[in-house]
Amino acid sequence: MGRRNNKNKKPNTPPVAKPAPAPTPTTESAEQVLAKVEEAAVAHATESDLQAMEAAPPPPPNTSSEELVRRAAELVALLEAQRQRLGSAEADVARRAAAVDEQESALKQERSELEALQGELAARDGGVSERQKKLEADEGALLRRHEEIVQRELDADAGFSRRNREALAQLEAEGEALRAQFSRHREKMDEERAAFEEELQEKRDRLTADVEAQRAKDAEAAEATRAATESELTSQREELDKAREVLAAEAKRLRKLSRDLDLDRELLNEDREAFDEKVAQRAAREVELKDGELRAFVERLEAARAERDRFAQLLAEREEADRRFGGETPDEVLKRMRELELEREQLRKALGGRPSAEAAQRLEELERQKELWESDRLKLLADLGEARQEAARKRIAVTELESLRDEKRALESANALLHEANRQLRAEVDALVKGVEGKSPFPSCSQMDADNGLQSTRPTTDAIRSLADFAEYVRHRMAWDPKTKKELYYSAEDVRSFLGGLAMSRLHLLQGISGTGKTSLPLAFARAIGVGAAVIEVQAGWRDRQDLIGHFNTFERRFYESEFLQAIYRASTPHHRDTPFIVVLDEMNLSHPEQYFADLLSALEQDQHRQRLVLMTAAVDPAPRLLEEGGTKMPIPPNIWFIGTANHDETTKDFADKTYDRAHVMELPRNRETFERRDFQPQNPVSLEALQTAFNAAVQTHEGDAAKAYEFLQDELGETLGRRFRVGWGNRLERQLGFYVPVVVAAGGTVGEATDHILATKLLRKIRDRHDNRPEDIIALRERIQTGWSLLDKKHEPRRSLALLRQELHRLGHDDV
Repeated sequence: MGRRNNKNKKPNTPPVAKPAPAPTPTTESAEQVLAKVEEAAVAHATESDLQAMEAAPPPPPNTSSEELVRRAAELVALLEAQRQRLGSAEADVARRAAAVDEQESALKQERSELEALQGELAARDGGVSERQKKLEADEGALLRRHEEIVQRELDADAGFSRRNREALAQLEAEGEALRAQFSRHREKMDEERAAFEEELQEKRDRLTADVEAQRAKDAEAAEATRAATESELTSQREELDKAREVLAAEAKRLRKLSRDLDLDRELLNEDREAFDEKVAQRAAREVELKDGELRAFVERLEAARAERDRFAQLLAEREEADRRFGGETPDEVLKRMRELELEREQLRKALGGRPSAEAAQRLEELERQKELWESDRLKLLADLGEARQEAARKRIAVTELESLRDEKRALESANALLHEANRQLRAEVDALVKGVEGKSPFPSCSQMDADNGLQSTRPTTDAIRSLADFAEYVRHRMAWDPKTKKELYYSAEDVRSFLGGLAMSRLHLLQGISGTGKTSLPLAFARAIGVGAAVIEVQAGWRDRQDLIGHFNTFERRFYESEFLQAIYRASTPHHRDTPFIVVLDEMNLSHPEQYFADLLSALEQDQHRQRLVLMTAAVDPAPRLLEEGGTKMPIPPNIWFIGTANHDETTKDFADKTYDRAHVMELPRNRETFERRDFQPQNPVSLEALQTAFNAAVQTHEGDAAKAYEFLQDELGETLGRRFRVGWGNRLERQLGFYVPVVVAAGGTVGEATDHILATKLLRKIRDRHDNRPEDIIALRERIQTGWSLLDKKHEPRRSLALLRQELHRLGHDDV
């Protein structure tokens, strides 16, 4: 532009004609007009106009008026042409300026949208930072509270130690009093023994004195007789002979009296020994009674200690809860929890909408490019303003308009690139959010849904012709494991009892010392009939149902599925749902089953269609197909049995009576007898329907045997167990007998075998190791069983029940006959 202006200043314009020496007024005015027109034409001339003007010869001096008029007409025509070009150029510039204004407004709108998006991202980052700081502060507060709780628990332990020492001192004082009382009883028995021995000695002395007196009298009589015979020896020899005979008879009487005295002495010795034995028995009974009272007192003391520990634990838990919630009421705590859940959901949504590190880096790069483009655009806008000012002042040339058009195209290309980058960033953010939200909270269960093997069915055996043949088949199949090459011999009675337990209850308890095959029995049974099984190792630290089935992590939005929950879900899949499924809880009593297994015990008492395990409270999506109500509940399939194994030592817990009452209990023997094994060809897995059909058929066929067994327990033993031992039963036992006895009989057993097992495991178990048992009551119960058993079953003796009663008599110190 400056160069063009310079050219406008340097044209070789024809010099203005000098005036004639004596110009006329008319000629001078025309020259002035022509000079003005020429200046105006030069001022608005283009390059081609200037070149044409330079090529035209300058007007000669003393030009005539006609020449000036012609020259002026040419200049006017040139000016008119320039005006037309200038008008079209101005119209084009106006159109292009309007287009540039539209593009500028569109760029401003897009810039405002980008700034709004950037502000929203900045606000979200600030909110997340504030939430993170708040969470870190809450975590610090929780750590401080935890340290305070630990310190208070240490203080509480110190206080409990002092109380334990006081209780132990009181117990030792009571034990000392019992020992003193026992010493007084022993002294009293020693005094009675001394008095009896003194009385016996007096009686012995009186008998000896009587014998000596009698001997003295006899001696005096003999001396008198001998004096008489000496005085009358010659005349009275016959009387002497008679006297000798009398003396012989008297001697015989004395010998008999001596023998009688020896016999009396022996009888006295025997009486003394019997009295000593009686005193020893009475003393042993008194000692046993005192030991029983001492054991009862120790049990009450242990119960009191347990109650004290429980209350202390409850107090500690209440204090811990109060400390955790800062003395807030439950309503305030619930309200705060709801607020925290809402805040957590908002944070989760904000975190879900936050871009990844790669997207953020790319956004920063785009922001830098945008800043560069923005600076270029501002620079271009400044240049455009200057161009507009120059156009308004000098009417911009066509080349500048072309330059503006190129710049506008560059801006449009930059804007399109910015739009595309923004679209890709939004797509990446949406994909990340969708990837997090679409993931299943139950990965293992969802994987089972996608497993083609578990989602397909398999052929099964749909009929069991005879339970006796089936029990024999199972027993021989269990005896050999082709995979592990192990031999597992179980008696026919144990196999029949296990089958009866399957019909009676879905919870089994297998007891016995280590190494008796408790865990192997259910696994071998599952292998023999070709069905699924799973082993769950119970841990000593289990306290509630979350340890058994798992828990839901709200922040990770994932349910940590335990092996137990996975086993139940696997049993529900199409591959296993038509066949029995065995879940073995190994070492079930390492922890309290009534704590971690309580929900399942309660669910098993419900009707089949109502048996559910509650996993969590809020529904999730997507949830596995076999879960109900949005993944919150797990139905317990009808094909599953829970088999618990138990040892009884110092590391284990005792089962509660309610657990024993609901379960089928088996005590496996220490040694198992081998038998000649037959190789049966493996068959298809036994279906659940076939097994249940066989059980139902046995119940219908042998219903009378079950009624006979229940009548025996009710009529023969009900009064004795209730009056002497306070042991009773209800409808559950009658229902269990109604399934167990028929299945055992149908499997080849007898009604006595089944009744003996139920009597020993369900009823007599309750009188074992009781401190208030008396030998005469145990003996009366045993005689009652033996008397009425012949009416029940003459083939099978009640071996289990009688063995349990013998053990109890031996524990009480009574010699069994």
